[in-house]
Amino acid sequence: MNWFRKPLRYGYDQRFLSELLDAKAKYESKRHILEVSIEDTGELAAQVKQAEALYFFYLKEAKRRNVSLSNLRS
Repeated sequence: MNWFRKPLRYGYDQRFLSELLDAKAKYESKRHILEVSIEDTGELAAQVKQAEALYFFYLKEAKRRNVSLSNLRS
């Protein structure tokens, strides 16, 4: 059964890493917008906090799964 799980896990890992990179890009862009904004609104700060929480959740999950970009390339 292990031969069946490896391709399935590889596909999920690729999808997971693409979502992780997307979450990182969104977090960095929202953080940059907050830094350069003149008016500090609570809504923008809340969006940054939400994007940060999602990004760090993905990082913790990647560590738990033992997944990295270098693992998928090889």
